[in-house]
Amino acid sequence: MKYRTQQNDMLDAICHKYYQGNINTLDVVLAANPGIAKHGALLPAGLTIELPAIQAEEKDQRITLWD
Repeated sequence: MKYRTQQNDMLDAICHKYYQGNINTLDVVLAANPGIAKHGALLPAGLTIELPAIQAEEKDQRITLWD
């Protein structure tokens, strides 16, 4: 999916919203968008970012006494 930034968007906030809180997505998005880090923490308006499809993490299947 492509995302067009708004003024002062932050990449981690975009990832958090798009990937529904999955915290392991920022590195994948950075790799899919070489050079995006040069813009710093606050992204300029109108920048197009590629948000690649990421498989959902499997839940831990272990059972403990406290579950």
